[in-house]
Amino acid sequence: MKRGEEARALVSEADEAPQSEARPRRRSVLVPLYGRRAPGVAIEMARVVASALHEPLHGMFFSPEPVAASEVPRRMQLSPSALDGFVIDVEVGDPVERLAAFAERYPTSFLVIETDPEGQNDEGLGVGDFAARLIEASKAPVLLVPPGTTPRLERILLPLDGTPSTASALEPAGELARQVGASLDILLVGGARNAPQSEHGAMSPPQYVDQPQHEWPAFSDEFLHRFLTGIGHCPEDVPTRFHLGAGDPADQILRHAGDLASHLTVLVWHGHLDDRHGSVFRTVLQRAHGPVLVLRC
Repeated sequence: MKRGEEARALVSEADEAPQSEARPRRRSVLVPLYGRRAPGVAIEMARVVASALHEPLHGMFFSPEPVAASEVPRRMQLSPSALDGFVIDVEVGDPVERLAAFAERYPTSFLVIETDPEGQNDEGLGVGDFAARLIEASKAPVLLVPPGTTPRLERILLPLDGTPSTASALEPAGELARQVGASLDILLVGGARNAPQSEHGAMSPPQYVDQPQHEWPAFSDEFLHRFLTGIGHCPEDVPTRFHLGAGDPADQILRHAGDLASHLTVLVWHGHLDDRHGSVFRTVLQRAHGPVLVLRC
């Protein structure tokens, strides 16, 4: 664990943002240290991400009373070496409010959270109450890691619905893929056929193809260039494969994640759970077996 000024415990009022003046202004990968169970898989996934992005690791421990940062491993029933390389803050207050305030005030690449499938009152998302609340409150990307996950990021599934608003949120996923050396499987989900009527600039596949050997490659090249590179700012040197889904979007995302042995599924969320897009988002989170990266649109 890093010690000294950067690792000192911080105690703040719940309605104020963290006040560490020693914290660097560069982006960091942040892991909430919350509850009695140590988020071991989240810590390991955060190490993979931070190492690839060359960014510092940050842990935020929540306590009902002030404690020294050096006490955090013992409180979480971890060996002292488990948090080597982490800058540790101790916070008093509502964990979700504190994390959301921190991520808004300080550059944060990813919030990495271990899910709790048995958690209650989580809006029916199947990730636990803490993770569900943080998804709703945070503007930073949230990387959800189920218990028992082996941290790997070699193949990333990126579902798109053919709309510019969805593509505009993709930059963190593209940069992560480039830095970890992952390939991207781009899945155009079936709901895209209705997209042109719902959003200007949307793009859906042609319903009839006379010369598939010519028309499909031309369509996929145009789609990837417009939405992945032009709008999503995905680096052009990231290997990509294009897939076309048919049928229910949630079913297609889950099926492709399994068939392609994806190590990470990326979901762009528009902030609502009661519309069609929100229904797809909810279903995929409920049924996903691997890590999911939530990007707020």
